[in-house]
Amino acid sequence: MSTRAVIALKLPDESVVATYLHFDGYPDHVMPILEGGYLDPDEALELIEGGELRSLSPRPANPEYFATSRPTERLQSAGELPCLARYLNAEHIYYYGEERWTYQKV
Repeated sequence: MSTRAVIALKLPDESVVATYLHFDGYPDHVMPILEGGYLDPDEALELIEGGELRSLSPRPANPEYFATSRPTERLQSAGELPCLARYLNAEHIYYYGEERWTYQKV
């Protein structure tokens, strides 16, 4: 069984980019990886713009993307993330804004 999540980043214009994570989206697994390897906004953006994630591993391992995936989601604001998460049947949201990662249960 998969634990789905959304990983998102606030852009300078306050819009948000987001992608889907299929496996192991629970906080004890994802937060250490994001906080330990994706603290630079450019690295977080690269992770998200890579497409939908099958799984996420600690660096230096590369994330595993789906071979075919939907484009990265572009939202007007972080307020739209819960709706996106429900649409994707995701249980967790990880959001990079104000120079740190935060977590929200859906």
